Amino acid sequence: MKNAWMKTLTGASVAGILMIGSASAGYNDLIKALEAKGTLTAEEAADLKAAEVKPDKKDATSLKIKGRMQFQAGYVDQENDVNSGDWSTFEVRRARIGVSAKFPGDVKATVEANVKPGDSSVSSATIHWTGNDLYNINAGFDKPASGLEENTSSASILTVERSNLTNTLIGGTDSIGIWVNGDASGFFYQLGLFNGEDVDSSRNTSNVEAEYMFNARGGFETDLSEDSSIMAMVSYLQSDDPNGALGYDDTTSIALHYEAGVFDLRAEYLVGTSDDGDTDGFYIMPSMKVSKSGEVVLRYEYMESDDSSGIRAQSRYARRTDVVVIGTDEEGEDIKADKGDEFSAIYLGYNHYFQKYHKVMFGIEWSELDNTKAGKLDSTTLFAAWRTRF
Repeated sequence: MKNAWMKTLTGASVAGILMIGSASAGYNDLIKALEAKGTLTAEEAADLKAAEVKPDKKDATSLKIKGRMQFQAGYVDQENDVNSGDWSTFEVRRARIGVSAKFPGDVKATVEANVKPGDSSVSSATIHWTGNDLYNINAGFDKPASGLEENTSSASILTVERSNLTNTLIGGTDSIGIWVNGDASGFFYQLGLFNGEDVDSSRNTSNVEAEYMFNARGGFETDLSEDSSIMAMVSYLQSDDPNGALGYDDTTSIALHYEAGVFDLRAEYLVGTSDDGDTDGFYIMPSMKVSKSGEVVLRYEYMESDDSSGIRAQSRYARRTDVVVIGTDEEGEDIKADKGDEFSAIYLGYNHYFQKYHKVMFGIEWSELDNTKAGKLDSTTLFAAWRTRF
């Protein structure tokens, strides 16, 4: 039911986006592609091919189609005390299309959908009132203000993948809620309340007590000179449901971002608390422009957990090999050695920019996950990516 609901909603969202531009020559070809992919039924496609929708200018004052396309390749070589081996893949990392609209009275709305193979879902759906710098009012489905790296767009991150630290503690916390944010004289803040459950639909689970996730952020940003600036902030999430979207009772992020000419430095400390104990760590990531279009980046991260299985190997791509499968249990299920309690990694990368949001990225990461069921898991991962945003 969940997949059917998401598929129908995403199909309708994407079709609505495409109908805005239906006067273009390629409209029917796009509808055919969606039909072939299974996002639209034959009947829905036939109806849309005959339709042409133009926005009512009395309502929306402007409409903008946007999206992103990210292709990626990965290779990982790995060993533990039991196995050794490798794994590789190509993938469409992200493919999204969306529309944003502005309305009278300082109101705007945005809807964005995932349309990559195997993933038809809503990425974000928000509405905003932006009439005062001191307080903007927002509502919908989006990421809370959880951390520096997590809230940096995938179109702008400097490494091919976010750190395992970020993904472990605050990744995947997207939810539906309402929040207020603003800034004044270099200070900024956000306060929000979101559905806290790991829900399968657009609301909290029926017939049980509702649970929520509280979000707060505060920080300061200022220019130090003509070509240098610094930003420091603290972000906090607290959930009524430790098994819900957050996965912890609460998480805290303390982040710093310093820029000076061609040099950039980002650092972040994260901690999450639960009944099984604390998991915490940090990363530090310097980068430098080495030419008008070239950039090198280095990241070191370290994480430890009180829970013996509190840290899992990276989704891309250290947990994908058969090296982590060390046997089967009595029910025939795989026994995996992809969780431990101490993790460290070094990433070295080069990014080449054709435009601000059009780039190719290359990286290598060496990582160690200690105290798994098969001892230490050593991984060397190679990344290549081609990303653009429009």
